[in-house]
Amino acid sequence: MLATRRMKNFKKTSFLSLTLGWIGLIITHIIWSNLRYENASGGDTGVVLFWASFFLLIFYGLFILIPQKRIVKLTKKLNLGLFTFLSGMYALIGFTILIGWGFLMADNFYGVFIDAFVCGLIFGLTFHLIWNKKRNELKQIHLIPILTLPIFFLFIYLFAFPKLLPSFAYNAVPQYVRHDILRNTIPKFNVGDKLSELQKALPGEFEFENCYGSRGASLEKFQYVIEVNCCKIVRIEYGPRQKTGYTMGGKRKPCS
Repeated sequence: MLATRRMKNFKKTSFLSLTLGWIGLIITHIIWSNLRYENASGGDTGVVLFWASFFLLIFYGLFILIPQKRIVKLTKKLNLGLFTFLSGMYALIGFTILIGWGFLMADNFYGVFIDAFVCGLIFGLTFHLIWNKKRNELKQIHLIPILTLPIFFLFIYLFAFPKLLPSFAYNAVPQYVRHDILRNTIPKFNVGDKLSELQKALPGEFEFENCYGSRGASLEKFQYVIEVNCCKIVRIEYGPRQKTGYTMGGKRKPCS
């Protein structure tokens, strides 16, 4: 009976700790992608979001549930700082064994190893803090809120954040969400609007030298073209994607 209760407490505590580690992993990858590529899309955050979830479940079964007795012993034996650091290294090793070996030769994608290490750090910190509490406090941790935490995070990150703060979310979300923001933002502008306002709404997307140039794209369901002259929009066209895109290349006119 006691062993079953401990097993249940371990599952709840470890899964909560790993879930928080997963959230930390995603945030870390967003930061790394922006530092390297200036947006989360450049670092394939959407791909990382999906595959990290898949491989973390495998990691949870192989590297946490199976050696749970050893993990519990180390939690009691080691102090918080050492256990946290070793958890980071443990996650890094586990990630490398499962899938990370495929990235060892990819110099431009080393960020995934940082992600794994941070995930392990957060897991170790959270697990050590919770597990060493009194047993009656562990009983108060309920499974349903833990299971809904990833869903809540995804709702905030992929839906609420882009809807409420699109300009802030633009460089922090996966490519398909980024395209949705672009598609919803461009129709808000008209000929004569200032380029600076467009740049505030979609940071990093429309950078023109000397306030002159054009930019267009054909996305999955949307296409557009915007031409700028004298720091103002002089042409803007958009609509559902067609077989042929819009032409670009308007003549530069002197600023009045």
